[in-house]
Amino acid sequence: MKKFMLAVILLLTGCSQASFEPVWSDEFAAILTVQEPGLTFVDSEGAILAEWAFDERYTGGVLFDETILLYGTELDRAVLYSTKTGKKLAAWTVPSGITGAAFINETKEVAFSVKKDGAVHFFNSEGQETEKTQTGRYPMTMLEHKEKLYIINYQDTVLSEINIHSHKVDREFAIPTSSAGLAVNGAKKELWVGGHGYGTEAGETIHVYSLQTGSLTATVDAPVMPIAFAEKGGYVYTASHGSNKLYVFNPERKSAAGIEAPANPFSVAVLGNRVISAGYDSGTVSFYKEKTLKKIKTVDIGKGPFMIFIKEGE
Repeated sequence: MKKFMLAVILLLTGCSQASFEPVWSDEFAAILTVQEPGLTFVDSEGAILAEWAFDERYTGGVLFDETILLYGTELDRAVLYSTKTGKKLAAWTVPSGITGAAFINETKEVAFSVKKDGAVHFFNSEGQETEKTQTGRYPMTMLEHKEKLYIINYQDTVLSEINIHSHKVDREFAIPTSSAGLAVNGAKKELWVGGHGYGTEAGETIHVYSLQTGSLTATVDAPVMPIAFAEKGGYVYTASHGSNKLYVFNPERKSAAGIEAPANPFSVAVLGNRVISAGYDSGTVSFYKEKTLKKIKTVDIGKGPFMIFIKEGE
């Protein structure tokens, strides 16, 4: 009888593992909501493909290899799900205080920026920590580009450039404090850095740096508080959450268009020929034409849409 009861308990425990609606499409945007914890998967026209609801509050993640790895700033584990099956695949033990993540395709590593120890922690595909690199105060936004990992240290005045093979800091760029948001214009070999501003002075400009020299080469106006970026074909898209505005800049850094964004936008992304922005306060996601930012559609998505992940088709 005891063996029978144990078998029933094990069966019930196995059945209780989190499993969600699969995402059959090979191309989608996944919007992470934090006030109502969940993920909503949509196509480039705004049609909802699947909706996942969580018991825990995840604040960020990274999408790679038909999986999505989710973390929470106050959690000491990150959870890996398959987007194809909706099943939970693994839970990784990670440092608490994670502020950002990036997948490094060449080395198949996940990098986490951690505010508590001012370091970037590298994990292999099995969820084991392999390296740790000190950067600056409050490392946050990260972006990988051509064997380099760029990290904004939010409470510092340096941006760290890490070699993805040696895991060492190769260079430091001088940036304003409270910087946030990164983009690379590959054609011009430039790094775009946004920011909140400092104290009572709100950020009004984007700082553009040469990837070759690390020096500041230009500033671009994008008031107020340009903190999120996306890039495609030399066009850079910016969400300024202090003014609820979206901007697009052409390959020569000239403003090509601007439009009202959903209320309090923290993210912008490009999927196919659509630009997507999520409004944290409005609970909506809006879709725009690339380059012109002509609005196509607005979709209710749930409370607190915060981050957008993009899966592009083959």
